[in-house]
Amino acid sequence: MKRSLPFLLAAASGLSVALALPMVVPLLSLRELEPRGWLELLAWVALVPALLALEEAPSARRAFNLGMVAGLACFFAAIHWVSHAMTSFGGLPGWLAVVALTLLVAYMAAHWGAAFAVGWWLRTRLGWPLRAQLPFVWAAFELLRNYSLSGFPWGNLGYTQARTLPIAQLAAVTGVYGIAALVVFVNASVAEALRGARAGARGARPLLRALGPALGLLAAVAALGQARLSAVRSEVAAAPRIKVGIVQPNVDQSVKNRARDNAEEILARLVPPTIDADAAGAELVVWPEAAYPMYLPPGLRSFDAPGSGVPRFSRAHVLVGAATVERGEPDETGRARRRVTNSAFLVTPGLEVVGRHSKVHLVPFGEYVPFARWLPFLHQVVPSFAPISPGEGSEPLVMQRAGGPLRVAPLICYDAIFPELARGFARRDADLLVNPTNDAWYGYSSGPYQFLAMVRLRAVETGRTILRPAWAGVSAMLLPTGEVAPGAIEIGPVDPELAPSADEPAGLLVAEAPLLRGTTLYTRFGDLFAWGCALFTSGALVQAWRAGRSGAARGPV
Repeated sequence: MKRSLPFLLAAASGLSVALALPMVVPLLSLRELEPRGWLELLAWVALVPALLALEEAPSARRAFNLGMVAGLACFFAAIHWVSHAMTSFGGLPGWLAVVALTLLVAYMAAHWGAAFAVGWWLRTRLGWPLRAQLPFVWAAFELLRNYSLSGFPWGNLGYTQARTLPIAQLAAVTGVYGIAALVVFVNASVAEALRGARAGARGARPLLRALGPALGLLAAVAALGQARLSAVRSEVAAAPRIKVGIVQPNVDQSVKNRARDNAEEILARLVPPTIDADAAGAELVVWPEAAYPMYLPPGLRSFDAPGSGVPRFSRAHVLVGAATVERGEPDETGRARRRVTNSAFLVTPGLEVVGRHSKVHLVPFGEYVPFARWLPFLHQVVPSFAPISPGEGSEPLVMQRAGGPLRVAPLICYDAIFPELARGFARRDADLLVNPTNDAWYGYSSGPYQFLAMVRLRAVETGRTILRPAWAGVSAMLLPTGEVAPGAIEIGPVDPELAPSADEPAGLLVAEAPLLRGTTLYTRFGDLFAWGCALFTSGALVQAWRAGRSGAARGPV
C-alpha cells in the first residue's frame, strides 16, 4: 500500500482535473454535469495530491511515472468519447478503437510526465521549490503539446477556467498558457503549505510565506480580470452590430456520411432555416462544417445553377461549409489523383462565390494519415474521403454590405483549438470569427462542451465575437468576454443509438453580433509568455545539468 499510495494520489489528481473540465457523465445525464462551472474550482487544488507525491519521489523516473499516471487518469476520463467516433462512424472494431484511444491518451499524458520529471530535477539539482519553477515548466510542455506530432492541445489546464470569467480574461494577455501556469502556481503553493504543516511548522508566518504570493497573485488576476470584463462588456454594448443567423441541421451522422445519397434531406434541414433568417433581416447566415451535401470544384464561382438546391436570398450572405474535389493526373498505379479540401465558401445573396477558405490544421486519422508512407495499413482506419489537403494562409473573407466591408474569418472545426490560428486572423483585421464544426462525431459526450470551452478562450484572446454553427451539439454566439450569448442551441448530436429522438428539427439562432475591432495584448504578442516559459525551462535544464556535473547540486528545499 505504501508503494502504491503515490500513484493513487496522482490518479486522484488526474481525475480531479478532468472534473474541472466540462464533463458529461452518461449514466447521470446526456447534458453537461455542471454547466455553471462551479466544478472549475477543483482545478485550484486538483494537482495537490500528485505534487505531494512528487516531492517524495526518489528519482526522475518515478517523477515521470507519477505525472504519466496523473495524465492517464485525467485524459482517459476527459476524452474517452473519442472511441465513439472511431467505432460508430469510423468503422473501427471496439478493440482497435481502445488501442487508438490509449495511444492518444498516452501521448497527452507523456507531456505531464515530462513536466513532473523536469520539475523534480530542478528541485533536486538546483534546490528550486516547485512553486518557483513548475508553473513555467508546465506552460512550456503545454506549448510543446500544441506542436509536437502535429499537435493536440485538447485539455490544456488553462481550459479549466473558461467559465470563470474574471480568470479567463488573463487569456487576452498571455493566452491559455498563462492560465495554466497560474493554476499550477496555486496548486504548488498549497502543496508547499501542506508539506510545511506536515513537517511541524507552526504559526501563521510559514503558511503566509507559502500561500501569500499565490493568493495575492490570484486576487490580482481576478480583480484585473473583472475590470477588463466590465470594460469589454461596455464596449460590446456600444459596438456596431450585424444581424446573423446560425443554422444547426441536426441530421444523423450516418445520414451525413452518405450525403450525396441524402442531399435532398440534408438541404431540407439547411435551406428553410436560412430562408427564415434572411426574412428576419440577417445579413450573414453561417452553416456548419462540410454541410453542403455534394462535392464542389475549388474554383466554383456561383451556386446559381440547376440542381444546386440553394435559392437566392434577399439580403443574406451565406457561409457554406463544403468539401471540394480537384482531380489531377493519374499516379503510378493508374488511379486518378485528387485533391480534397474541407472548405468554407462565402456566397452573396445572389449566390455568387466571393471567397473560399480551406481548413488548415487537419485531424490525424480523421482527415489524413500520419506516417502514411511507412504505415500504409493505417489507411484502413480513416474515412473514405481522406486524405484531405490542408489550406494555407489566414486571410479573412470579405463581405460587402451597406455599412462597409465585413471581414469574416472561418476557423473550420479543429482549427479553433489552435490559438495561433485565431490570432493570425485577428492580426489581419478580421471583424468576425466563425467556427463551423461537426460535433455529431462525439455522440452525447463531454466533447462538444469541452470544444465550446476552448472556443470561448479564442474569443477572449482575440477580442472578437465568434459564431459557432454546429452540425449537432452546441451552436452559439460567443462574445469577446468569453460569454455565451443568450439563445445557444443545445440539441443532439442526433445519433439513433444515443439520442432521445432521431427526428429532432433543425435549429436556428438569429442574433445581433457585436463587432469589436480592438487589439488585445495576446493578438499583438501572441504566445510570448509561453515561449518565454520554454526558454526558462531550457536554460534551467542546462543549469541543472551543469550543477550535476560539477557536483554543486543543492538538493530540495
